[in-house]
Amino acid sequence: LKTEVAGGVAGSARVVPQKLLDKFAEQELKREEDLEKVRLRNIHLRNQLRKLEGNLKRKEELSNELHLIDFEQLKIENQTLNEKIEERNEELLKLRKKTTTTVQVLTHLKEKLQFVQAENQLLKVELAELEAELSTHRDALTKAKHDRDSLRSENLRLRGEAGLIGNNDLLRDFDRRKKDIASMQVTVESLKQRHKSLRESILDINARGLGATGGTGMGSNY
Repeated sequence: LKTEVAGGVAGSARVVPQKLLDKFAEQELKREEDLEKVRLRNIHLRNQLRKLEGNLKRKEELSNELHLIDFEQLKIENQTLNEKIEERNEELLKLRKKTTTTVQVLTHLKEKLQFVQAENQLLKVELAELEAELSTHRDALTKAKHDRDSLRSENLRLRGEAGLIGNNDLLRDFDRRKKDIASMQVTVESLKQRHKSLRESILDINARGLGATGGTGMGSNY
């Protein structure tokens, strides 16, 4: 077309040199080649863009799926954690109840121990008084036995000298001393039995006190 235009121009007025026409043709060809390259480059870029958009879309879809999966996983973990917290709360409640019961038992044992210690102290006082009384009666019995022996010796001496028959005062005094000695022996024996009973009671109280403290680990506090 350009050649025909150039020929028409040449036929009308002026003649266009062939070299110029060839140069125009060459430039036109180059432009068409450049245009083709641009078209191909454009097609390539469009294809690359569609590929990138597809990748981006797939990544977004995968990301949404992953977010959903993460959310569900977090829900499961949260539920598990809540269950564990609930279990720990139940264990803590049981421990508190057990601690309260233990404190109540310890309080009761402390009160019982204090009562036993007070009772033990009273028995110790009573035992001390009884031992003093027993000692007094033992001394009296010893003196009575000594007096009896002296009286017996005196009696034997008097028998040898004049005979006991007819000495009513001496006989009465001898009988009285025998009765006193017998009564003192009964009293001493009774005191011995009471002394033994008190000692057994104290031992029993001490054993119960040690059993109470040993069972609770409180023995070192008292």
